[in-house]
Amino acid sequence: MRIRDRERRQAGHAGAWLLGGALLFSAPAGALPEQGEKLPGFSAKDLEGKAHQSHELSGRPTLLVVITDKDAGDEMKRWFDTADQQVPPAVHRASILTFKLPFFVGEGAARERARARVPRQFWDDTWLDKNGDMGKALALPTSRTPYAIALDADGRVIAVAHATANTPEAREVLKALVGAERREP
Repeated sequence: MRIRDRERRQAGHAGAWLLGGALLFSAPAGALPEQGEKLPGFSAKDLEGKAHQSHELSGRPTLLVVITDKDAGDEMKRWFDTADQQVPPAVHRASILTFKLPFFVGEGAARERARARVPRQFWDDTWLDKNGDMGKALALPTSRTPYAIALDADGRVIAVAHATANTPEAREVLKALVGAERREP
């Protein structure tokens, strides 16, 4: 996995830069997950079409960046670029696009648009949540500002921010991940 993380640093995590203007992102208003909570269960497919479950984010510290707006791709990229400079490579980086596809845009079309912008080595770490289930489960409102969630190896939230990567809130999320990585066996 270290080779993959090195590739991620060299290429810059593309997350989903982005699917383009044809997608409508939505999620209900609500609160962010709290420290110590596990993520609610959800499922999504990666850019290769393979199904994943939220419990797969357990096993190692993870920076999960979630976007709920089609125009948030550049901000998501800044999160991963900043993490590459401040967080050890052993910390997993993952991204989720949580949206509800309009009836005239199919899941395949959305996946193709994302694959055109995301380097192939990150396709399995970029999950498309086509029904907005993750956004609904976490009650994340639509926003151009990403949601960054730091998870410990047990999949529990250790820090969360609805912020851009250059804010004090972002520094706290990244600092929590550095601490979580040091606690790993």
